[in-house]
Formats: sequence, C-alpha cells, structure tokens
Amino acid sequence: MYTSYFGLEEKPFSIAPNPDYLFMSDRHREALNHLTYGLGDTGGFVLLTGEVGTGKTTISRRLMENLPENTQAAFILNPTLSSQELLATLCDELKIRYRKTGATLKTLTDKIQQKLLKNHSENINTLLIIDEAQHLQPEVLEQLRLLTNLETNTKKLLQVILIGQPELQQLLQRRDLRQLAQRITARYHLLPLNKQEVDQYLKHRLSVAKCFRRIFDKSAVNAIHKTCKGIPRLMNLLAERALMNAYNSNNAVVNRKIVLQAAYDALGDEYQVRSWWQGRWFKYSSLVALLILVSSAGVWWGTKQTLETASLPDGLTNKAQVIDTTNKIKMLQAELDEQRALVNQAVDERNQVTASNDDGAGKLISEKTTDIDKNNDTYPPFESELQDASNPTVSNLVVSNADNAVIAEPVKEVAKNKDYVVEATDGVSDELLASFQSAIAETKQVDEPVALVDGGSDTSLVSLAQMPTWVQDGVASLQFEMHIYASDGQGWVRVNGRDRYEGDYIARELLLSEIRPQEVVLSFRGEKFTMLALSSWN
Repeated sequence: MYTSYFGLEEKPFSIAPNPDYLFMSDRHREALNHLTYGLGDTGGFVLLTGEVGTGKTTISRRLMENLPENTQAAFILNPTLSSQELLATLCDELKIRYRKTGATLKTLTDKIQQKLLKNHSENINTLLIIDEAQHLQPEVLEQLRLLTNLETNTKKLLQVILIGQPELQQLLQRRDLRQLAQRITARYHLLPLNKQEVDQYLKHRLSVAKCFRRIFDKSAVNAIHKTCKGIPRLMNLLAERALMNAYNSNNAVVNRKIVLQAAYDALGDEYQVRSWWQGRWFKYSSLVALLILVSSAGVWWGTKQTLETASLPDGLTNKAQVIDTTNKIKMLQAELDEQRALVNQAVDERNQVTASNDDGAGKLISEKTTDIDKNNDTYPPFESELQDASNPTVSNLVVSNADNAVIAEPVKEVAKNKDYVVEATDGVSDELLASFQSAIAETKQVDEPVALVDGGSDTSLVSLAQMPTWVQDGVASLQFEMHIYASDGQGWVRVNGRDRYEGDYIARELLLSEIRPQEVVLSFRGEKFTMLALSSWN
C-alpha cells in the first residue's frame, strides 16, 4: 500500500519488538548497559522497569543477540504461573528432561540444580529472563530466590533478569520479599523519549526501511510527541496510521492535521480533533482574562476615587486645609522677616557704637536687644511652625482662583541638606564667627553610603567527615548498599536496607536532598554535605 508510495522497503512502524528497529537513545543505551553490567561475574538479579510501550522487551531482545557464546538463556514471556509451572517452563527452556507426570517441586528443583552445575563445569553461564514480571506471585519470586542460592565462592550459577512495569518495584518492596530485593545488583527505570528524541526516532525507523527523506514535518513531530508522550509503541501506532492517511489523501509529507486525524482513528475518541475554541486551554484562558479585566476595572475605579486625596500633602485631606496652611505660612514668613530686620538694625547700631566708643550707644544697643528679646518672647511658635511648614509637601503651594475653584499646586522645592556658609561681617568678632561655624559643623547631617561587604558563603559542599563534630555526632549510622541513577536524575539509593528517593527522610532530621551520579547530598539541621553513593557511616 503506502510503502511504495513513500519509497519504503517495509513497514517502518510495526509494533513487533524487532531489535533491528531499536532506537538507541541515551535512555535505552543506559538501560542496556545496566543489564549488561548485571550479568557480570557476580550474578544475581537484575531489574528493568518502565511504562507500557517504552521498549523494554525490545531491549531484552537486543541483549539476547549480544550474549556471549558460552551463555544458555531461558526466556519466559508468560509469568502468570505457579511455582511448579514456572520450574517446569524453565526446564523446557533449558532443555532439561524430566518426567511430566508426577513431577514435584523437589524433582524439578533437583533437575535444574544438576543442569546449573553441569553448565558451570563446562564454563557455560545460565541466564533466565522473565518479561512482564509484575504478574509474578510472591511465592514464585521466593522460589526464584531459592534457585539462586546455588553458587560458588565467586558467582551465582543462575542469573535472573526481571523486566516489568513500575508495579514490579512496588511488589519488591514487600517485607516478605526483602531477601530477594537485597540480591538485585542493578536496577534501571526506562523513561519515555523527549521531543528531540522523538524526531530522531522517526528518522531512525524510516532510515532502517530505506527512506532517507523527511516525511514528518516539524508540526507533525510536535503533535506526535504531545499526543504519545514519548512512548514508542504509541508513536508506532500513530505514525503508521498517519502514513496511511497521507497516502489516501495523496500527501507526500505528513503534517499536524494528518497526525491529529490519525490519533482519532488509531487511538480512539479520547484524541478526537476539536476546534481551537473548544479546547480546555481556551476556556481556562478566557476565564483568566475575564478575572484580570474585572480586577483591573476595580483597581482603576479605586484609584480614580482616591487620586485627589492621595495627591494632597501629608496631613491634609481637603483643599480648605491647603488654603489655611498656605495663609499661615505667609504670616509666619512676614513675622520672621520683621525679626530679621530688627536684628540687622541692631547690628548696624552696634557697629556705630564700636566705632565712636560712645557709652550712650551701649545703652541704645541694650534697648534694641531687649526689644528683639521681647519680640522673640511674643512670637515663640513662629519659628517652629515655619519649620514645620517648610516641609515640601506643605510650603510648596500657591493658591489661585479660577471659576470659584481654588487649586493648590507646587511652585518650588525646599532644599534639603543645604550647605550654609558663615561670612565675616563688620562688628562680629572672630570668636563669635568661630562659634557659629562650629555649631553648623556639629549639626550638619552627613549621609554616608553603606558599604556592602559581600561575605559570599562558600556554596561548595564537603563530605560528612569534614563537617563539624556536632553534625557528625548527630547523624545516625548509614549504609549505602546500592545506587541507582536514571538519565533524568530521578534515581534512588538503598540506605540501611530500604529504597530512598530525593526528598525522603533517611533518619530523624536527616534529609536526602539530591542524588548525583556518584554521590548523594544530605541535609541535617540546615547543614548540607555529601557522601559517596556506596559507602557507610558509623
């Protein structure tokens, strides 16, 4: 059908687990490396988990293709068996002859152990791979653990790979299976592909089918990633249907519209194509926009009502008070000018007395000084009130009348922190001049900038052994037995026999803050430090 139309030698998006079409993304490469590492000389159990359709079975097929020649493998696809049925299936896979009628657990176990010992003597490794292992019963898993008890001083005679969905991890956390969980030497959780890997995945499958041109445009790739969430099996279903729809509509390139229609055809009503205004995001956006509009209208109305009051100086609530304050400032200013005139007149008369040495002039100066003192006693509040009125929010006002409306508006700005200069005047002694200068210097306010010193605490983390004594004494005993680090950083470690994830409390007040490729970051009473991924603390 569409294969010749697009120049394909075969269907590139079959859901069969063909290892030839395995796309080795960074995640799949890490998963395969974990399985290979788990099949080392030590043996034991290896665990591979992942969501449905992420490519776990395909990775296991690639692993079996790369097994050494001295390896005998048994592959079980249907684990919904009893303990006796599982042992019988294992015997069939390993080509062990046994009497099918009347076979018991003991006879099957003895046959398997004899086969394991024979393979070991012939330098042959024995491998058991169980797919869909989340369906195994706890008693069956316990029987598998008993099979792995047969070992030498250096290795297990039977190596087991358990492949399953995330429920398998929860199953292995049961208390009655803790002995088996402790024998798992390697674990990996396979995650879906990201957007960039989805594009590479589609190109890889097409190139294996001998098609090297771009069939899925950028909009189609984005739609496939958004619809399938990076799960390869769903991507195969969707891409297969999209190619067929493109062929039926005589399109040489698959676009977003074709992908959305294919999603409805291949994945069901959940992916029905809807108009843009029927989407949930449009409804949510409309609701948010309406709320913002109502809030903005409320803020504008409140601002309009309070703008006139907010624009008045501090302590003034209406225009009448502004007018009264302005008139009062003018009266205080006039009184102060009158007192200054009297002071200047007294100074002039004193100069005249000094020049003539007339004794009667001293009396005249004394009388003028007395008059000035009386004026100061008569108007004691003027100076303080004028100081209060010198505030820019009060004194900087001019009153004008237009259409019977009195409007107060600023006309000048009172200078703050003004530098006053004292100049010598005839009749003023040097001592008096020096006193004035000293008083001004003492009362002058000088604003000094605050120098910010960047203390810059060292953000680098140190090991627990380098932390203070109170931290070391407070941290409980720790034993990091296993360290699993996934490609997205969502790994976990086994601490004191239990699996711990980022954000878990390992002990009282001891938090597992971060899991890194070769170390973990712990937090104890606000102090952070590191420990190697596989280490102990006593």
